[in-house]
Amino acid sequence: KVDIVSLWDDGRERRVSGFTLIAYDIPAGQSAAYYPETNPLVPLESYGERTYTPTSKFIAIRLEPAAASNLIQSVGV
Repeated sequence: KVDIVSLWDDGRERRVSGFTLIAYDIPAGQSAAYYPETNPLVPLESYGERTYTPTSKFIAIRLEPAAASNLIQSVGV
């Protein structure tokens, strides 16, 4: 189980907790997750040029061991 933390330099912590890691055949250094469970990771200040839609498909993240009190969700990453 892990917590996923969004890396965006605005001083706010964006975290989702208690996810289960599952191996998939995707490029090294990449991850995948389901929405809306990971919507809290998306900084609204980050949006596409011309579309002005949130950059939900390109979010830098860090994985941390899940806090014992946060083990509530199971989604592939």
